[in-house]
Amino acid sequence: MRNRTVIWDPGTFTEDCISYQGYRAFIDRHVKSRHQYMQYDEIGNPEATAFYLKDMRSRGYLPIPILQPGGDERMLQTEPLLFIGGLVPMNALSRTQYLDSLLRGSVRAKLHLLGMMRHEWFAPYSAAVQGDNTSWIPRSEWNRRKTTAEWMLEYGEQWVPYQPHKTVQLTLF
Repeated sequence: MRNRTVIWDPGTFTEDCISYQGYRAFIDRHVKSRHQYMQYDEIGNPEATAFYLKDMRSRGYLPIPILQPGGDERMLQTEPLLFIGGLVPMNALSRTQYLDSLLRGSVRAKLHLLGMMRHEWFAPYSAAVQGDNTSWIPRSEWNRRKTTAEWMLEYGEQWVPYQPHKTVQLTLF
């Protein structure tokens, strides 16, 4: 990975996610100066997510913050790059209303939409410059409570069509 720039993600939505302490230890061991890394967060919990950002920064880390619904929207003006989380579980109307209310005015931050599953989510929002597709099928027990077909009915077709993994995904942790 000598000539690559990466953004590290703690993967708090995935099976066997790393602990907060483990994530910091991983950053200490593996993150290079040209790399970026997301803050540790708790999906659906803006208070815990805010705590992790504050704690990481107080320890000298420089993570990219994640804005969860209900979090501090001032980050849209104060951060150079901001991840927007909590989009996957929302239905289309709720997600559109949330993003419209969040991004209707001027936004200084460049935005990354976490769990972006449809390219149409980007269309109305010029501040949304990047995104990723979440790995919600079929990793953890929480995700396995429904079949792939049931998840597809709930969330709709993905921008990149789902294909089952041909090999077992290995983790770094």
